[in-house]
Amino acid sequence: MALRLMGLGWFVASCILIGVLGGVWLDTWMNVSPLFTLVGVVLGCVVAFYGLYKMIGPILEQTNKNTNNR
Repeated sequence: MALRLMGLGWFVASCILIGVLGGVWLDTWMNVSPLFTLVGVVLGCVVAFYGLYKMIGPILEQTNKNTNNR
């Protein structure tokens, strides 16, 4: 379980980084300054926190079951 929690930080960082890099690439390709970079940051954050929510849900459910069984 500790490894799973450590991987969450890498997941969030990589989602945001991929969004930023994709936005910068689109900005240079379409010659538009900060538009797609900002869109990439927002989309990266949305994907990261949605994935975080989906990954933490089972951990919290398992923790609640263990706590209720005591």
